[in-house]
Amino acid sequence: MAAHSHFRAADRIRGLGPAARLLALVACILLFAMMIIVFIDVLGRYLFLAPLPAAYELVSLIMPATIFCALPLTMLREGHVTVDLLDALIPPRLETLQRVVVNLISAGALALVAWRLWVRSIDQAEYGEITDALFLPLWPFSAGMSVLCAVAALAALATAGRHAARWFRRG
Repeated sequence: MAAHSHFRAADRIRGLGPAARLLALVACILLFAMMIIVFIDVLGRYLFLAPLPAAYELVSLIMPATIFCALPLTMLREGHVTVDLLDALIPPRLETLQRVVVNLISAGALALVAWRLWVRSIDQAEYGEITDALFLPLWPFSAGMSVLCAVAALAALATAGRHAARWFRRG
């Protein structure tokens, strides 16, 4: 039941439910596409001695797209990996404050990554960087990852705000 409440965390923040569902759908479609590409590549490689051309390149583009689509959802649902080595030492009253601080630090780190990805996408556009096999321009991929990372940073801020509101209500 606890997982279900985390699953609906995006719905509790006004207006984010449809966007969260859209990102989840896109991530699922991308993951399924990656699975199909690998399946066809393996079948072609071992049954027909003819691998799918550019399969590695396609998977290399789809994998980060899947990860960055899921990142905002992970931040909203607080589904990321945590290590609770010191949690036993923190008084229960400070747990909510700890969540605020952790989400603020996460938001800052994600904003930094979003900024660097944006700078990278500008460089890729200026230099005309393309993929090796399909000759696709790289900048739209890094720009998209930058935007999704910025959305994840906003999701971390929203999560911090949700915990801060809880902290002040209890306070």
